[in-house]
Amino acid sequence: MMESGDYNSMGSNRTTNDDQQQQQDARRNRKVDYRFLIPSRDAGAIIGKGGKTIQDLRLKHHCQIQMADCESPERVLIINGDQKDVLNCISDILLSIYENHQRSTKSDQSEIRALIHQSQAGALIGKGASRVKEFREKHNIDVKIYPQCCPGGSTERCISMRGNKDDVIRCLTEVYSVLDGVPPRGPYRCYDPSTYNGFNVSDYGGYADNHQHLRANNPYGQPQGYPQYGGGYNPLLHQNGPVTTTQVTIPTELAGIIIGAKGAKISQVRQESGASIKIDSEPMPGTNDRLITITGNPSQIQQAQFLLQQAVRQSGLWNR
Repeated sequence: MMESGDYNSMGSNRTTNDDQQQQQDARRNRKVDYRFLIPSRDAGAIIGKGGKTIQDLRLKHHCQIQMADCESPERVLIINGDQKDVLNCISDILLSIYENHQRSTKSDQSEIRALIHQSQAGALIGKGASRVKEFREKHNIDVKIYPQCCPGGSTERCISMRGNKDDVIRCLTEVYSVLDGVPPRGPYRCYDPSTYNGFNVSDYGGYADNHQHLRANNPYGQPQGYPQYGGGYNPLLHQNGPVTTTQVTIPTELAGIIIGAKGAKISQVRQESGASIKIDSEPMPGTNDRLITITGNPSQIQQAQFLLQQAVRQSGLWNR
């Protein structure tokens, strides 16, 4: 949405309030691409059986909707249309995802992660984070602008809005209203999920893979889970978000590094992350890999993954 104008009239460069309003209205009514980051597990709820849901959305909202298939745990949803139609379309998409989630969880929260150009982030954050705080208080939702761009040389950053669906849509509407007056500056390189890097999902706002293979010579999607050394009841598991389980396979030769002498390392990771971590005592049949499980809320799982990955890095096996 790059725009420039030369408003020279009788030697004046001033623009009237009416002119400014007309420019904003024109931007809102122009059909442009709105890009969102979604977990691949929600793709089915958006597409529907035989593609029926996504086709109905296109017809109802007069929008073009694209979501390329990808083997990574996240996809980019692209909706092309005028702003009002796109927001109505996103509202219906959040409802479809919410209804799909109700089969497995009782959470009443909806979340959308919008992709914006890195040059626009400052306008949404505001001086001293004043604007993002205003979004949170005004709409009573969680709002986070992630500090890093998406992987693969992308210039896109992610803003997450989580809460009641209608409140999320109202906040997203206000976000786009702010961005209408702040066109992107500099090159625009769109994020391609095929360049997914699970190592820094917590920095750019990506989604963790719920079943990954962790190798010593690979930047581990994101360190996940571990030993069977326990992980008894942890009262922290029920705070700060729904409890979920993430699994990963790991080469048997790394198990000792993760467990540590007499279980010291894994106990430390459990204590620092608040997550329950288990590792199978034997490799899976026909493989040299052990299955590892982490249970906790999203922030606990991410912290556990980071600490476990750090342990393997420090062992010297990272680039083996």
